[in-house]
Amino acid sequence: MAHQPLDDLELETLENFLESDQVHEECQNFVMAHGFLTALAVCPSAVPEDKWLPVIFEETPQFESEKLEKQILQYLSRLFTDIQQELESEDGFMVPCELEMGESPEELSELQEWATGFMEGVFMTESHWFESEKEEVVAELLLPIMVASDLFDDEEVVQIRTSEKLTNSCIAQIPEVVTDLFLVLRTDPEKRPFPKVAPKSQNGKNKKKGPKKS
Repeated sequence: MAHQPLDDLELETLENFLESDQVHEECQNFVMAHGFLTALAVCPSAVPEDKWLPVIFEETPQFESEKLEKQILQYLSRLFTDIQQELESEDGFMVPCELEMGESPEELSELQEWATGFMEGVFMTESHWFESEKEEVVAELLLPIMVASDLFDDEEVVQIRTSEKLTNSCIAQIPEVVTDLFLVLRTDPEKRPFPKVAPKSQNGKNKKKGPKKS
């Protein structure tokens, strides 16, 4: 049976469930889960569903019925496949939210939630992202997502985020760098993009090391 992408009603059902009283308070919401699954789709090593589902849910939800449980698990599995197919297509990748930061540190935008979910996926599979020959280009490509997330307080990220212009320049690159990360990590060397030059912070240095969670 051919894969059926999630339609608008199914996406709304999944989004509402992930914000319902049936899930743990630390359960990822839809945009975080989308970011998390995007990172797993980019990762060159497959992660079994029984490993990533508990990360999304934090704790097993209190499903009101077996029918709903089957439905939600199927929707998440199909969402993962939807993301994989989007990355493999030539249409370009779209982040499911506006490319904008929150107005205050206490109020994260959907992009910041998506980027946080993406980086959680990177942390989960980190050993597969930073092979010696790819480490520098992967770190440079990850920088815009690191800037958008709420997980880092190292000097370079902080300096970029003190400049609204530099921050906006970074986050505008996110859809493109997701595609480039997929090409770097999942395709033959001759098809990979040239290394990008990450926006420089005030000290003029680009990031060279893999991300570490603060």
